[in-house]
Amino acid sequence: MTYTYEFKIITIVPYNINSQQRDIIEQFSWTITGTENGKSATRGGGVMYDVTQGVAEDNFLAIDSITNSTLQTWVETEYGTDKINAMKQEIVNELANRPDDFNIIG
Repeated sequence: MTYTYEFKIITIVPYNINSQQRDIIEQFSWTITGTENGKSATRGGGVMYDVTQGVAEDNFLAIDSITNSTLQTWVETEYGTDKINAMKQEIVNELANRPDDFNIIG
């Protein structure tokens, strides 16, 4: 079985009301979707940073220089490879146990 995985950023909170600092990432949510033979399942999470005092210049990246790849690296750093792999395995298990006539009604 060959699974493909898509990493997606869902939302980004780019402003800190306490420090009045703009263009910082206070938090973001993400998903990873695994697909195999046209069936897919999704897992996800969120990453939050303590920016109550703002962000120091030595840790600051311009918001227009941050890409999905950058955020994916931050997720992998925050969650760790073992957790990401466990989530991928949950997707595999879900799809393997899903009935053939399963249909999401939305």
